[in-house]
Amino acid sequence: MSRYADPSVCPDCRAPLPPNPTACPACELDLTGPLVPGLFRTLQRADELVAEIRRAAVPAEAATETVSESALSQPTGTPATAVRRSGGLRAASVPKILLSLGALCLLAAAVIFLAVAWSWLGIGGRTAVLVGLTLAAGGLGSWLSGRGLRVAGEAMTTVALGLVVLDVVGAEQAGWFGDLDAAATACLVGGALLAASLGLISLRATLQVPQVVAALGLWVLAAGVAGLTVHDQRAATAAVLAFAGLVALGRFASLRTLAVVAAVGGGTWWAALAAQAVEDAATHATLRALWLEGHGWGLLTASILLLLPAIASAHLHVVRASLAASALGLTVTLGIFATDDGPTRLTLAALALLVVWAAAAHLARGHWAVVPRVPLAVVTVPVLATGLTLATEGVDRVLVLGEPFTRSAGVRLPTADSVAHPGLLVPAVLGVLLTLALLPPRPLRLPWPLFAVSLGLVAGAGTLTLLAVPLWTITASLGLIGLGLVADAVRRADGWSGGESVAGLAVALAAVIAARSSDWLTAAATFVLVLAAATLLATDRVAAGEVLTGRRLGGAVLPAALAGLVWSVAEIADVETSLRAAPILVVLGLLALARPRVELETVAALAALVSATSAGAAAADPETWLAVHLTLAGALVSASALVHRSRRLLGWVGGFLLAAATWVRLADLGVEAPEAYTLPSAVALTLVGLWRLRDEPASSTSFALTPGLALATVPSLLWVLAGDPITLRAALLGAGCLGLVLAGATLRWNAPLLIGSVVGAVLVLRELAPYLAQTPQWILIGLAGTVLTVVGVTWERRVNDLQRTGAYLARLR
Repeated sequence: MSRYADPSVCPDCRAPLPPNPTACPACELDLTGPLVPGLFRTLQRADELVAEIRRAAVPAEAATETVSESALSQPTGTPATAVRRSGGLRAASVPKILLSLGALCLLAAAVIFLAVAWSWLGIGGRTAVLVGLTLAAGGLGSWLSGRGLRVAGEAMTTVALGLVVLDVVGAEQAGWFGDLDAAATACLVGGALLAASLGLISLRATLQVPQVVAALGLWVLAAGVAGLTVHDQRAATAAVLAFAGLVALGRFASLRTLAVVAAVGGGTWWAALAAQAVEDAATHATLRALWLEGHGWGLLTASILLLLPAIASAHLHVVRASLAASALGLTVTLGIFATDDGPTRLTLAALALLVVWAAAAHLARGHWAVVPRVPLAVVTVPVLATGLTLATEGVDRVLVLGEPFTRSAGVRLPTADSVAHPGLLVPAVLGVLLTLALLPPRPLRLPWPLFAVSLGLVAGAGTLTLLAVPLWTITASLGLIGLGLVADAVRRADGWSGGESVAGLAVALAAVIAARSSDWLTAAATFVLVLAAATLLATDRVAAGEVLTGRRLGGAVLPAALAGLVWSVAEIADVETSLRAAPILVVLGLLALARPRVELETVAALAALVSATSAGAAAADPETWLAVHLTLAGALVSASALVHRSRRLLGWVGGFLLAAATWVRLADLGVEAPEAYTLPSAVALTLVGLWRLRDEPASSTSFALTPGLALATVPSLLWVLAGDPITLRAALLGAGCLGLVLAGATLRWNAPLLIGSVVGAVLVLRELAPYLAQTPQWILIGLAGTVLTVVGVTWERRVNDLQRTGAYLARLR
């Protein structure tokens, strides 16, 4: 059934047709014209495509192929046969390959002609042949392109332009232009290519090869001109302007390829101009050399030339990018004179430009704000570099002042020359902050005035580290700034008080680090840090959630600060290092008892560990002091578990610490019996378990008594297994296991019955082991045979029982 190629209906209005119609009776469509058979074949092809799509027998792309040559040649009414495309070469690629090879052959033939026939042809013959071939190839390419043969036209145009190069080179070799050097020859070749390409474009604007070759010819021409002159920057400037004219021609004549290729070529020459100008300006970076002697005009010209895309383009993003690039170029041009006088002058120039562009960025609105932001970001780089360099130098001067606790409070920093002037640190920090406030992405609603004041004060204290001032001035400045920030954070209680708390504690900590070389200064700075952390911890203002963050920060910093304060005060009092950890443990333990907060307890434990380790390493008898420290820690942790209901689980930690203290002391005394280490803890655990069973009779004995009973029996059992089984320890352990079994059976408690049975059975086997080794082998073999026989008989009996059960069930059916 034909859906489209139906001879009984009109192909236009689908009205019924009479037999042998000449025209449609409804719409009067002529059905006798020469196009009717082609229309019918097309409709037949449409029917075939619909059928193939429905059958889905071939991929979708095979259903879109055109009919074969034989189908087109069939008479009207004969179904056409679809041609499936093979996976081979596309038909459109064949002429491209052939024409490319043909153009290559023609150019090769022309080169061979010049090499062979040039010597015997006269001037007239040579001229006639070369000019004739060139004109013929160009005219033929234009004609073929006009006939719709685009590939052929491009190929012949390529041949024509190649012949133009051969014409010029051949004429130069024949001496028609005199004795030319390579640069002059390049000028001739480039000019000829440019002229020939523009001529071909004027004949046929659809040709693409002449558009590309026109830009190439101009590039070669510019290179030749640059080779003929010593004024490289002027030649590069002229080249950029020439390419800009070519771009304008391409845009005016709607020659997109010419405009794009010319823009790329102009970009290469602008890059060469910029490189030459920067090198020239940096080499002569003085105001007189730059502007009076002319060494800076090239850089200024390169900056102005960056405005050409903004003039030529109608796209807003291109205009913005061009203006931003030009502004950046002008910034470099204005600031390059400062590169010759060191970092100080460079930073001052960068700061001045930063202020100018910051004002412009503040005033700019909408899409145009990107124009001042680009140079603003670039001029911030040297400012940031200077600030980081000065800050690093100041920190280094303070840290290398001396080892901890080796200098007096009045020690002065050494006199030294800084990389840049110390007074630039504050402006550099404020300049970077100003840039951050203006560049996207903009942060959240930060209190920028507060940030500026805080950072300015910190930078001012950092400036002192670059001067020969007493160390206490730096410590005092940082400590006061830290206290001020913390006090303001507590007062504000808004969305940023947490960040201000972090800043205040960080500055106070910096004061402690700066004061490390003096014990008195360290104690004073640590006291300030303790005061700041305690202020945050003691605050009760919870108007905003961030104040709670300040309280957590205070709780995390206060234990470490207190430990440092006690240690530095002990240093001032000349207390032995081994004695310093004990008061620190007491102070931190009392603080944890007073303020049971997770962050405070965690940091207190770490500070206590560090203090005890340092003190123990300096002690003459570290084992004794380790036992003392463990005892203090265990007592304090156990006290916290007893005082605070939420810390009940810490009782296990406290018990472990106390047990560990006992073990360390026993080991120090030379005790080797395991019961001396394990029985006290086992008794304590068992008593706790019995207390739990008394308060909660429904509790499981496995949970309440197993830890204590296992600790009381397993270490002794391991000692018996590793040594002589015939000892008093083994007898006592056996008696204990018997007692546990009897007690568990009497009281019906699972834990003592299980522990006593398992440990007692293992002990009995260990006692039996020496005698089993003396047993004759035939007894062991007979015992093994007996066991195997019993197992075999039992297995067979079970199988027989299963068979009898199956037979009984079968009879029931």
